Formats: sequence, C-alpha cells, structure tokens
Amino acid sequence: MLVGNTQPSKFTRSYPVAVQNVLEHINSLDTDALAIGRHTLPGFDADQAWFVVLEYEKEPLACFKPEVHKHYSDLQIVLKGSEIMAWSKDTGNHKLAEPYNEQRDLQFYEFEGVELNFIHAKPQQFYLFTPDTVHITNIENDDGSIVRKLVVKIHNDLLDAK
Repeated sequence: MLVGNTQPSKFTRSYPVAVQNVLEHINSLDTDALAIGRHTLPGFDADQAWFVVLEYEKEPLACFKPEVHKHYSDLQIVLKGSEIMAWSKDTGNHKLAEPYNEQRDLQFYEFEGVELNFIHAKPQQFYLFTPDTVHITNIENDDGSIVRKLVVKIHNDLLDAK
C-alpha cells in the first residue's frame, strides 16, 4: 500500500513510474467535468490501466466485505467529500467469503481474522491498494456528503508488483 499527495512534490519521483504518469494525467484534467464511468489513460494499453469516476453515498462498514485483487492494483482518489477506508496486509490465510471472480479480479474475504487499519480519506490524496493489501472503501464517516471518486486500475506488471 502507498499513500501520497496527488499534487507534484519532491516525493513524486519516489512513486512507481506508472503512478507518476497517472497522476500527471489526472492533474491535467478538469475532474469536475469528467463523466461518471470508465475512461482511458493516454500512453497505457486499455487493458493495462484505466480509470472510473464514481459518485455515491457512503455506507456502514457492516455493508461491505474485505476485498483483494490478484492482477490489478487500485489507486483511489477522493475528488469531493470524504470517506473512511480500511486496509490490512493479506496474510494469505483469510477465510474466503465467496469464490474468486476472475472477470472482476476480485476476491472477498470474511471479516474474521482481518485486522483492519482505518484512514480518513480526503481530496488531494491517493491511496494505492496493491495486491498484498486487503481493503474496504466507501465507509461512512460523520460527513454526510456524497463522494465523488476516481479509481484507477493499474495492472501489477506496470508496478513490478507480481
């Protein structure tokens, strides 16, 4: 997992090159004008990296299951509003909640044995959930606002995270 600022800084060069390129592109966009749904990323193969713009109301933690991905990492950026995100290292020993969904690259776990850490996610920060990071997002907080978020799917080959 990697947490950082979406705006260029002296630390930007320490991010994986794919993340640097994604952030540079995202920072060039009028994110308020982006349509809800899937978008391509210039310079990336459409199957290797893309992003989705979402808007939603947050829900209680109990409405979710911890999740992990095998082939793609999630780079999440809250554009408006705020939410709670939870994460934990994937020990490989968690109880499966349902079979792996290959089409969505999605594995859900039961909560049992998953020790969650919580983050108050706000705009101008990014949260990169790598393949070894169990995560839950969209969790309600004391802010009742709608969340507008950008989620970038980055194939792990681009991050050298296999």
